[in-house]
Amino acid sequence: MDTLTTYLPQIFVVMGLLLILAELVIGIQTGFDMLLIGSILVLSGLMGILTGSEMLMLVLAIGLSVLYIAVGRKKIRRKITTITTKTNIDKLIGSTGTVVRAISPDSAGIIRVNDEEWRASADEVLYERDTVVIEAIEGVTVIVHKLGK
Repeated sequence: MDTLTTYLPQIFVVMGLLLILAELVIGIQTGFDMLLIGSILVLSGLMGILTGSEMLMLVLAIGLSVLYIAVGRKKIRRKITTITTKTNIDKLIGSTGTVVRAISPDSAGIIRVNDEEWRASADEVLYERDTVVIEAIEGVTVIVHKLGK
């Protein structure tokens, strides 16, 4: 047991460096958890080497880990989490509209959605006043299918 306490600071430093390396290999999927816990282990291990106190090293490692998990983790997750919102034409997907000019598989027509007219194509014949749902957008053409199909 005495040998373990002799090398404990070095073990902390090596384990911390391995966690940091693993974070670099894996990428951001872990949300910087391994990087920060690894940094805590390296810092506390170096403190243990410099002071010669394993107790100080353990208290520092536990204290910083608890602080990170209780406070820092939420803040970091909030910073790296991206929220995607649909904007512009992406909002059209799933919207319903009305055919203004007939659509066939070989020729595009026109639909009206939210007081705007859009060029539309479909794999079926759609007639004026048919209600359609937008399923995709290709360039300036919306791809539609008949509502209820």
